[in-house]
Amino acid sequence: MQKRATAEDVARAAGVSRATVSRAFTPSAYVAEKTRAKIKEAADKLGYRRNALARALIKNESDLVAIVTGQIKNMYDARVFDALTSRLQESQKWGLLVHANDDEVDRLLNEAMSYPVQAVIVRSGSVDAKTIAQCGRLGVPLILTGTEYSEFEADSVCCDNALGARMAVETLVQRGAKRIAYLGGAPNLYSDMSRFKGFSEAMEQYGLTPAFIARGDFTFESGLEIGKKMLSGPDRPDAVFCCNDAMAIGMLNAASKFAGLSVPDDVAVIGFDDIPMAAWPCFELTTISNPVEPTVNAICEVLEHRLEFPESPRQTVRIKPKLMRRLTA
Repeated sequence: MQKRATAEDVARAAGVSRATVSRAFTPSAYVAEKTRAKIKEAADKLGYRRNALARALIKNESDLVAIVTGQIKNMYDARVFDALTSRLQESQKWGLLVHANDDEVDRLLNEAMSYPVQAVIVRSGSVDAKTIAQCGRLGVPLILTGTEYSEFEADSVCCDNALGARMAVETLVQRGAKRIAYLGGAPNLYSDMSRFKGFSEAMEQYGLTPAFIARGDFTFESGLEIGKKMLSGPDRPDAVFCCNDAMAIGMLNAASKFAGLSVPDDVAVIGFDDIPMAAWPCFELTTISNPVEPTVNAICEVLEHRLEFPESPRQTVRIKPKLMRRLTA
């Protein structure tokens, strides 16, 4: 494989000094246009690209933004990650992914912070409070997405999860449901805590007690397996609110393929997120939209504001959810 061209290679090919090559690739530095053109021509022939990371380490600044996430098991988190990295690139910023499993958080974050990152964005719907606290000790701007932890001095962008859960319960009650079950995720995650809080408040408002409370891992498989057990007995629920669409689709399959139930007549199902699959004709899942584009727009706006005004008060942006009524409730 051909060795990557260096600035020294370009300097030799153009017959100039290494320092002149450096100035030629610095927009604010003066270099005679004829000399700059000669350097650019040599660079193009050699396939030279400036080492932005080396330059960033020298200047102690860069366009790197660390993105901390847990396991991206569900399609919603994957969509947010894809949209966020695309938007950052449009702004000439580059995402440095830190995949923070619980037993590696400290080591990975410390290694990532050896790079001069501008900020840290934590996809906190998939990591726990310990990880967030560790990020907050790194001395760079911290933006939390998917949470509103008041314990941390950080900006945050989050769907109003509690409101979305209340909307789901209200929809199920309006169609006559009396035995409403809750299917959540790991209870240490903010997404589960806030959605369960909204669910519980709405159930209490309507004088109802949850028929079942179960927790999976936000995957289709967990929704399917829990659904098989939940819907098999005589005391089964007549409605289920699922904390995300993947588990809701698993619940739909458990109802129709294994329990022989009609949806929504025998059991109504509502999900959360509104992933593209939710609207497929084979599912037509009623769900609470956790809109990706407004979320990513808000994250990038908060990031730009924080970088421009580092001493400004922290911001909390709540993204309003929306009921997407389809055929399952």
